[in-house]
Amino acid sequence: MKSFLKDGHWLLLFLITDITFIILTWLLRPDAMKSICLFILLFTAIVVGVGYILQRSKQKKGISAVNSFLDDPNELSKQALASALNDSWTHVIDNVYVQLQKQNAEMNKKQTSLQNYQEYIEAWVHEIKTPLSLMTLVLENHEDEMTPYVYNRMEHSKRQISEDVDKILYYARLQTDHADYNFTRFRLDECVEEVIREFASLAEEKHIRFETESKPVTVVSDSKVLAFMISQLLSNAIKHAATENGKASILILQDNNNNIHLFVRDNGKGVPLEDAPFIFDKGFTGSHPDRQKATGMGLYLVKKYAEALSLEVRQETDVPSSNGFGIELIFPCVL
Repeated sequence: MKSFLKDGHWLLLFLITDITFIILTWLLRPDAMKSICLFILLFTAIVVGVGYILQRSKQKKGISAVNSFLDDPNELSKQALASALNDSWTHVIDNVYVQLQKQNAEMNKKQTSLQNYQEYIEAWVHEIKTPLSLMTLVLENHEDEMTPYVYNRMEHSKRQISEDVDKILYYARLQTDHADYNFTRFRLDECVEEVIREFASLAEEKHIRFETESKPVTVVSDSKVLAFMISQLLSNAIKHAATENGKASILILQDNNNNIHLFVRDNGKGVPLEDAPFIFDKGFTGSHPDRQKATGMGLYLVKKYAEALSLEVRQETDVPSSNGFGIELIFPCVL
């Protein structure tokens, strides 16, 4: 109604017409002034109402035609839009149609390219699993034929490649429209111990010791995804622990509200205060020289999967920035 009333020339025309007929009535039939004035006002109200209804119907038709044209810009939707609007819009509609056709063609081209890239990455990940499995088999069956140094280096390389492959898989999983999660009830401390065993050889090679403090606690989550998240935190802790007397600490506790807290800490140089707000951003490596070779994907994936599993993740604020770095995972109480 507001848009209709904004057409001031219609209101002005009605006003001039009504005033003209009222003056004529007053001059010719003063005795019929009241009845004729009521008739004039009633007629004006009817005309305004009918005009509003017609304009409203035209607006709805035009909006529907515009939406159809934008959703699927083809010849039929273009003709429907042209018939719903004035002829003065024909040139504009033709130009918009050409531009939309170009954009859709470009988007389809990019979508096809992206799909081909994703399929290639997924195929590569499955292909790389074959040499990884072979490397694992050789290390298990021929450990006694290698020196401890060679074995540890090979184990470290295998672990690094496996971790990078897992990152690619879990990153690709984030891009899917419907990611399936298997929520079960399991022991968090046992999940942590299993991940620690996977890093035992790497920690031994880098002379990093693990310190764990936990009690048997049960959580409800996706155990496989959670193990990946913990592995990313432990990997960071090992990489950035102190070069002398390096330490990675894992602490599990339960607060008064029955929420479970998992802390993973290192005793390295920490994160500069100016970098702290951005540690979970994709690709962020920070200003610290020791972190320039990092990909900046580990904590990003941890953050994203924490959101998917309804967990809270944050940097520990009670660890001094110059004396280590800690990440806390909080599991809500599930009755």
